[in-house]
Amino acid sequence: MLFTGSLLAFSALLHQAHAAPGAAEVEKRVIATTTCNRDNLYRSFVDPRTSASASSFCSTYIQSTVKTAATTTATVTAGAAKRDLNEPARRDLGATTYPASRLSSACSCILTAQPTPTTVFTTTVTTTTTVTPAGCSVPTPIVKNGGFESGLAPWTVATVIPPYPEYAQYESFGVKAPGYNSASAFTVEDDAASSYFELDLTQTITLCPGQKYKFSAEFYMTDSHDTPTKQTYLTFFVDSTQVAASKFSDGRGPPIVWTPLSGTFTAGGSSATLKAVFQATDYLGVTWGIDNVVITPV
Repeated sequence: MLFTGSLLAFSALLHQAHAAPGAAEVEKRVIATTTCNRDNLYRSFVDPRTSASASSFCSTYIQSTVKTAATTTATVTAGAAKRDLNEPARRDLGATTYPASRLSSACSCILTAQPTPTTVFTTTVTTTTTVTPAGCSVPTPIVKNGGFESGLAPWTVATVIPPYPEYAQYESFGVKAPGYNSASAFTVEDDAASSYFELDLTQTITLCPGQKYKFSAEFYMTDSHDTPTKQTYLTFFVDSTQVAASKFSDGRGPPIVWTPLSGTFTAGGSSATLKAVFQATDYLGVTWGIDNVVITPV
């Protein structure tokens, strides 16, 4: 008989479901449709404890019935169920024979009323990407003559305080030896009888607006009198943004000790002024050197 084996297996599940405790509360949550006859077969099919098995059975049964135009009857057999005393009285299925039309009708109802739920999983992935602004092309290297091997140009000494050459015999600057890993570097010496000294070295650079850049350089600060420098600074700016600065501990007496200096910044426009500021406050006899000044996109 068509689907007898499947129905017998399903009827066993129905029998177990009727014997489960707390069935009264589960039954209250069953939502019946107004277009399906709520007979014993349909009640068994929509019981929450067996609805999943019923749906699986009905999916196969409906498909096969359509393919074979089956008109035979099938028998659903359920053993005697031990009823929970708190459960409303209900009739056990026993051995009941259902025609194919009843099975098709009940199956159609539950397949329509209880569609298979679909679970959608959403995964969020966060990535960090560095993007160069479209249509922006910058000649490299961005810092021209960053190693000072070609002299001073295109660097320019923009500021000297006290004014040079008022104390020329106490101040000197220019491309001199030794370099960090080459013949030359830019060197500033301050022996002026002044409570404040400053020299600004500048260069105009071309950038991509919105692009993030890394700045790096090598430098030293030393004292000509064999004592560590105090209140002596070296600071780099891109326009008004400070990108790197030395610390008090970077200054020391001879011999020369080169130290790396680095930082990052984001370009605000297509052109900017790179500036190195050599500064001493209430101290005399300091010498600075810078070399290998480099700016690269991050």
